[in-house]
Amino acid sequence: MYGVLLVVALLLTAHFAWKYSGSNAWELEIDKRGIQVYTLKKPGSTLKDVRTVRRVKTTLNRAVAAMTSIETEDCAEWGPGCEAIKTVQPWNPKDLSYIQLYRMAYPKPYAPREFLINAKVTQDPRSKVVLVDFTVLPDALPRNECCARMTVFHDTWRFTPMRDGEVEVELTAHLDPGVPYPLFNRLVPIAFYRFFNRGLDKYLNKEKFQQARFEGIEEKYQQATFEGSDEQIQQARLVGIPAK
Repeated sequence: MYGVLLVVALLLTAHFAWKYSGSNAWELEIDKRGIQVYTLKKPGSTLKDVRTVRRVKTTLNRAVAAMTSIETEDCAEWGPGCEAIKTVQPWNPKDLSYIQLYRMAYPKPYAPREFLINAKVTQDPRSKVVLVDFTVLPDALPRNECCARMTVFHDTWRFTPMRDGEVEVELTAHLDPGVPYPLFNRLVPIAFYRFFNRGLDKYLNKEKFQQARFEGIEEKYQQATFEGSDEQIQQARLVGIPAK
């Protein structure tokens, strides 16, 4: 009996020591193949926030098309287990927003998860940086008995145009999927790295997104190539036209 109480006391001590620890600053966990994964531990929280960054050869409009797709096939590429999407508020081309209900399968013994998500796209008029903000609306619709409704979820995708024809992609994720926090904190940074490494470039440049254009989303740099003398190529690069 004494041994059991000692183990419980040690576990509780470790739990609270972890919960109230943290620098409240981003710390680099993974840095390879041009991808950086940072985590942030806030005192009072058991879960880490995760930020992942890399550059991709794509356009802002393709990125917005990829982020706002309502096809289950696309959802499953960035969210393994995504098995159904229901439109709650259709895409509004004027304010660049929609509301969707997503259902994702979870491994046993966990119940499937539902995400009622409001997506909103904005662009800074000067820098042309695009933000795609996904926020959860846990109580906007009655809950379904099949699934556990996610109540903590906030993903922000930032797309920053670069002069060389690339876009810097940054995902900042704050979520609680309802799994043990040691498992979450260990596996989620790895999962984000793998998606950014294996699937992000391919996903953002799918054929169906190639000609995407959105009212209110402007490309900062021309998507063209230029041939000429060394001096002419240098001048072209200064205005964002990559040389052949």
